[in-house]
Amino acid sequence: MSIGRRLIDLARAELNSLLDRAAREDDDGDPDAYGRAPADVLSDEELEAELDRRRRAREEAERAAHGPRPSGGGSSSSRRTGAVPPRRSASDDAAVRKAYAALEVPPGSDFEAVRKAYRSLMRKYHPDLHADRPDKQKTANELTQKLTDSYKLLEKKLRR
Repeated sequence: MSIGRRLIDLARAELNSLLDRAAREDDDGDPDAYGRAPADVLSDEELEAELDRRRRAREEAERAAHGPRPSGGGSSSSRRTGAVPPRRSASDDAAVRKAYAALEVPPGSDFEAVRKAYRSLMRKYHPDLHADRPDKQKTANELTQKLTDSYKLLEKKLRR
């Protein structure tokens, strides 16, 4: 099995566990049946540390699978024409990074990879698949809305 396939399977398993965890959590904040505390018990610093740890692990796995990514200072066409690329704010960059992470694709992926990831995640987490369990359906609604927002943001960014 390829490393890329393993990463995809790992990401899917992580999303499934998050969906199951969200469905099990009580409104009163009690630990779930597995003895884990709800996510809102963690402080912002702990959540950021966990996200950074996962991001580094994903980047290491990506480097192991594909080697280091070439760093480009802009497109060659903008260098030839002298056109200045539009300025991006830090919040735009953060939103784009979050959108790539939500769709489980490496930052800088082309639109085709983003589209394939979006479609496969939507097939997996569509709310209609969880119609029998209202709590899971609510979580799936929120997740698919986040996926759709991320896809629209990346579509706008990658198609200009």
